[in-house]
Amino acid sequence: MFAWKRKILRVDLSTGNSSVEDMGSDLIRDFIGGRGMGLRILYDEIDALGDPLGPDNKLIFATGPLTGTGAPAGGRFIVVSKSPLSGAIANSCCGGYFGANLKYAGYDLLIVEGKSPEPVYLSIINDAVEIKPAGHLWGKWTMKTEGMIRSEMGVDFDAWELNSMSILSIGPAGENLVRFACMMADAGRAAGRSGLGAVMGSKNLKAVVTLGTGEVAIADAEGFKKAVMDFLQEGRDNKELEKRRMWGTWSLPGRANKNGTQAALNFQAGFFEAFTKFEDPAFIRDRIWVRDEACFGCPFGCSKRSRISDPAYPGTLKGPEHETMALLGSNCGSGELDDLCRANYLCNELGMDTITTGATISCAMELFEKGYLPERDIGYPLNFGNTEAMFELIKKIGMRRDFGEVLSEGGKALAEMYGHPELFMGVKGMGMPAWHPQGAEVIGLQYATNNVGSSHTKATLPFYEGRRDPAHGVEWTKDDQDYLAVADSAVLCWIIYHGPLWREKLLVWLRTTTGIDYTEHDLSLIGERIWNLERLFNVKAGLSGKDDCLPKRMTDEPCVNNQVVHLDRMLPEYYRLRGWDEKGIPTFEKLQHLGLEKEGAGLK
Repeated sequence: MFAWKRKILRVDLSTGNSSVEDMGSDLIRDFIGGRGMGLRILYDEIDALGDPLGPDNKLIFATGPLTGTGAPAGGRFIVVSKSPLSGAIANSCCGGYFGANLKYAGYDLLIVEGKSPEPVYLSIINDAVEIKPAGHLWGKWTMKTEGMIRSEMGVDFDAWELNSMSILSIGPAGENLVRFACMMADAGRAAGRSGLGAVMGSKNLKAVVTLGTGEVAIADAEGFKKAVMDFLQEGRDNKELEKRRMWGTWSLPGRANKNGTQAALNFQAGFFEAFTKFEDPAFIRDRIWVRDEACFGCPFGCSKRSRISDPAYPGTLKGPEHETMALLGSNCGSGELDDLCRANYLCNELGMDTITTGATISCAMELFEKGYLPERDIGYPLNFGNTEAMFELIKKIGMRRDFGEVLSEGGKALAEMYGHPELFMGVKGMGMPAWHPQGAEVIGLQYATNNVGSSHTKATLPFYEGRRDPAHGVEWTKDDQDYLAVADSAVLCWIIYHGPLWREKLLVWLRTTTGIDYTEHDLSLIGERIWNLERLFNVKAGLSGKDDCLPKRMTDEPCVNNQVVHLDRMLPEYYRLRGWDEKGIPTFEKLQHLGLEKEGAGLK
């Protein structure tokens, strides 16, 4: 079998035992890898109604057939679990070198289950799997954690190279079970959404180290090499490689702001005056850029390392990416570049999702400004634009101290606590990303229907394909969701699927690496199977079509271009195209078509 190692490493933290299992052919046939395989295993092995922070929840770190092959942007991995933020299925994608090292160590998937009685970290160096004490690491911020582990393993921090070892860790936020804590890898990469850092913390697992020296077999090496070279030449010809290496996501804040799709002031607007300076991304690059960085096997180098002149925020850091700049910037009323870097630094070091952190704080800011949240509860004023208060709250959230204890439960819980749930801008408990749905209403449909909650990575945003025609928005949303489920299973970075470089490349790379003659129909069917099984997990977890909703601000209050999102019109059409009933439940006929009739038995 090419491209897969066909091995699953299972580690039980309760007992300290580990074992290696063969990966079944049905997993490969029906789910490819990554997101799909992780979902299948989680669905089969946990109670969807169980406590996501209990020992019975599992963390599944999954690579795909493209991981480690050298496929451009094919170095990522997926973490699958049940979310402590939404109670729904969670799948968080992360770049860097962790996935390639896990694959080179000989494993397609790592399943972590149980709970260690004491803080530990997991070391996977080829076939040497060890659970090591981490009491001395508990409480440390993420970069300090990485540095200490490398030192223990005899790796000089300054001489360390990304491709020599990968470390994924949590910060204090994960240890303190902040519901939107994330995992940080390779000095700044994040498995950010859904709060999976808290799941890791609930297991007393501080970090996972991977180092592999093996290789990945490819079915048609010459065909694969030609497909990759054709891709690179196409990227040079249309300037995509140049643009993305030059700007990364720094080209987006000004663009979104100009188009009226930039989250601002808790989504009360789609434009923020202080962001007009970012319309020329050189403004950002000229002031904070240190170097371009790339994940394993990626020619884009879209990640930017930056630095600001503030001794309180030393060294360099990844980003800030556009989503961070929006949610911790314009959405909180902050427009100074150094302040955005400070907020990004704190979230990365504490191990918190920048999107949900910003969504939660901006919700608190609006509650405060409208008089619903008294100053005595916070300890200081919390107006939009109060960056010092924002920095203080970020630290208190990560440590679950004072008012940070309240915010650590997320924006939905906060808004409900103060009697105004309508002021939380999110879906299924997850804060909305940077793109204001009223600027292109099909984004609202994507946010509402995403199985994990509002996310910008589960369907292609309409701007990149130039597909603004609302008559086809529902159709291509469903289509894109299915295809990106396959990309997350391959595993391939979703960012290259924007623009002219997408879709057919995935098909060719899978054929040449695996030797399986996939068709476009095959991939569509697999993607649809993944999307529907995620939906079944959510139904078992207690979610329903009522959770496919948007804040009333999006549907009832025109904030951008005097328009709203007509979700009531789009959602029935979406359900029809999916083969679901009017309540958003997959029909028996649809599940039978996907080979999921057993999983759908008893649905009502």
